[in-house]
Amino acid sequence: MKKLLLTFTAFALLSAAWMSPALAGFSDVDANPQYTWAKPSIDEMNRKGILTGFPDGSFQPGQPVTKAQFTVMVYRLFPLLRNPKPETIPGVPENHWAFKEFAELYSTIYPEYAADVQSDDYTYSYQPEKQMSRWDVLIVLDALFSGMDGPESVTAADIAKELGRIKDIPQRQFASYDEYETSNPRYSSLVPELLLVNDPAYGLGWAGDFDYVKAEALYRFTRLGIMTADEAGLFRPQAPVTRAEMVTILNRMAKAAGEDYAYVEPEEYISGSYLTPGSSTGFGTNLYYSLPEETIVLSESPSWAHNPGTRLTKTALRIESRQILDVYVTINGHTVKYSHEQLVNGSGKVILDVSGADSFHVRGEARHPEQLTEDGDNEVMIYVSDPEYHEPEE
Repeated sequence: MKKLLLTFTAFALLSAAWMSPALAGFSDVDANPQYTWAKPSIDEMNRKGILTGFPDGSFQPGQPVTKAQFTVMVYRLFPLLRNPKPETIPGVPENHWAFKEFAELYSTIYPEYAADVQSDDYTYSYQPEKQMSRWDVLIVLDALFSGMDGPESVTAADIAKELGRIKDIPQRQFASYDEYETSNPRYSSLVPELLLVNDPAYGLGWAGDFDYVKAEALYRFTRLGIMTADEAGLFRPQAPVTRAEMVTILNRMAKAAGEDYAYVEPEEYISGSYLTPGSSTGFGTNLYYSLPEETIVLSESPSWAHNPGTRLTKTALRIESRQILDVYVTINGHTVKYSHEQLVNGSGKVILDVSGADSFHVRGEARHPEQLTEDGDNEVMIYVSDPEYHEPEE
């Protein structure tokens, strides 16, 4: 009973601190020169109800921020960042007070960049009560705002040189990828360390994907002034983030990204051959061993094309084969058979109506597979193209 009472009391205080905006000043901020640098952000975030004061009129600017508190702040400040199709987040029970915020926010990014526990077997878990370090905040915000405009991309050498001014985030350089692999590196975004390989064949580059992501994040946030090292060159990556620091970082984030920054659901990647207006694609096989089969994905024409953003509504289909090959085409769930004679005689192609389809499936079948011999001419090619496409002259 005593434990339950203490839990309820703690929750009540937390609710008051997070849900009751106090538009007046804060006793431990306004007259405290130690927090002059944070006061504008504290006032702004308090006005918006992102992080408010306590019932006693204090803000407690030096109090550390937990993962749950950080998550709710970002959730409130950027309402368009939420995933409309949230997923359950490992480590966050459904009865947790911030379950909804965890589910809607972190299902927009890969757990490699947001989870608090990352094991070598690629399992991930979140810890809502973990105190957030400055490095944690950097990596998670970088992942959530990956589409935000920032400094132009530069070479690994240039980034490494600029980040070399930060004294407490070490850089290690290896003479080859073999040397890097034998060093047993830890593949994790949580480690504030940057590894590079200076291979004579490839030049200087980031040793792994995580190193690239970490370096780009640190470079981008430093250049944008969102999170920076101090005058002594210290970033303090493992230092806990205080309430004063957190509201300052988020206030800068809102100005850099815009509070209307939105989550964009990624297009579902379909494995297959991509076809844009004005182009052609093909696939083939040896009929003796396998049948030709492919999904044709109708892509939008690029921004630099004559009609950017358009998809084909008709495609042309033809084959090259010395064996008799019939082709089955499935568009919007409806399958049509095209005979060998249709595809090689006359115009040598058929026109397919693909209106309203994002993709369609093409499968070829030998009409007489029992007649195929291993040493026969069994090579076949199936071509799908824009009907207006013309083969380049040799």
